[in-house]
Amino acid sequence: MRNILLLIISAFLAVSCQIEDENAPAPDEAFVKYFGELTSYEASDIEIVYDDTGEVAEGLVVFGTKTNDLGDNDYFVLRTDLEGNLIDSTSFGFENATDRDFTGDGNPDVFRGDEKAGQIHCISGGFITIGTSSITETVLNISDFQIMSVGFLDDNLNLLNDTLLVLVSVPGNTDFDLIGNDVIVLSDGSLLLAGAKEFDRGGGVSDFDNYFFKFNFTSGVIFENTQGVAGEDEDDILVRAFEKINGNIVLIGYSNSPSLLGENGGNNGTNVYYLEISSDGTPVNFAAYGFEDPDPGIMAVYNEKVNNVIKTSSGYSIVGTSSTSTNQEFSFIMNLSNNGIYLSGNSYDNSAYNSETNTLQTKGLGVTQTISNDIVMVGQYQSFVTGNFSRGGEGMFVKFDQSAVPIAGAESFFGLADGNDSVVDAVTLPDGKIVAVANVDFGGGVKLISIIKLNDDGFLD
Repeated sequence: MRNILLLIISAFLAVSCQIEDENAPAPDEAFVKYFGELTSYEASDIEIVYDDTGEVAEGLVVFGTKTNDLGDNDYFVLRTDLEGNLIDSTSFGFENATDRDFTGDGNPDVFRGDEKAGQIHCISGGFITIGTSSITETVLNISDFQIMSVGFLDDNLNLLNDTLLVLVSVPGNTDFDLIGNDVIVLSDGSLLLAGAKEFDRGGGVSDFDNYFFKFNFTSGVIFENTQGVAGEDEDDILVRAFEKINGNIVLIGYSNSPSLLGENGGNNGTNVYYLEISSDGTPVNFAAYGFEDPDPGIMAVYNEKVNNVIKTSSGYSIVGTSSTSTNQEFSFIMNLSNNGIYLSGNSYDNSAYNSETNTLQTKGLGVTQTISNDIVMVGQYQSFVTGNFSRGGEGMFVKFDQSAVPIAGAESFFGLADGNDSVVDAVTLPDGKIVAVANVDFGGGVKLISIIKLNDDGFLD
């Protein structure tokens, strides 16, 4: 099993409620709805739920986290119909009871995780989730030890067997982390997990490498592999996984591998990374691409971090955020072919709300394709200031054509006046409407999940 430990861990369940906006538009056209209680929620992914034929859209499912009574985050899942009416919700997390009293309070200790949500996917009979559980235990001197955790839920959001499948990098070693970002069910019924694994490089230096792992419950581990650049701050992290028709697997994330575009004279920092592996886990193709500062007089290094990817008819559309060496952040969109060839891209450092004296910094968090094959990027304006209008962090919606050129009149913002709000992902319904999921900050430690139904230009009808 090579440095992998599979554990079955008991999980705890809870439910949540829905808060609706009475002044929202009619739900058959558009709506804005809020979900949660008086605590903090963070959505990370939204998907369409289809019927058994896979052709008729029945509802929506959102995956994220919820802050529990102990102050840690649990995984959180909610289901709605297509009009945003709550069907059900649940929360669960890593919880491992021990037979030892490490704290000396006379009771066996329980290790609990602080969860960070990755992706959720609809599977036959329910859903599969993946994320990262962080463990801290002061008595044992364990601090933020990260493990990859996978959950299986039925259609009613019941966690199957009340268990999580947990993968721990190097059993018993709490120094090196394992991050879970995506899991897909392959055509042969196996699971493919993707993320990153930490390594000790010696001399007090550690970093993350791309990590991918194929497993099924019949034969166990089929392959486990890592791939990346070794060195301090040379992190390589996979974000999304896709299976090709020929059985190969495409993994997309970000890496310190040099960009094939050669921008900035070869000093191009962290770049978008494409990796293709065969069905047995052997790398067969890889490429890296980045962005160049549009001002040749500055030549700032753009470090790309991928946040989400979708499969399109022409290949893959990727969104994320470039952090520059001049301490700015700009969202980006990049299109690659089915074989990882660069097609187009745009470092989005301009918007409809910029002025001669003000440029908004942005984050790219989610992506969807419209029924007319345009690409919508959602994310955040980190500090929304335009003219005499000033707000906090605002959710962002921008539409691009297939060449990654922004479309005039198709940019909008969402959020409360004083909160730190963001739109984190979006999907396109069969009727062409866009449904986005946002995190809305109400202040006082209360952040709720919002589902917003829009037209494909990003506006409420």
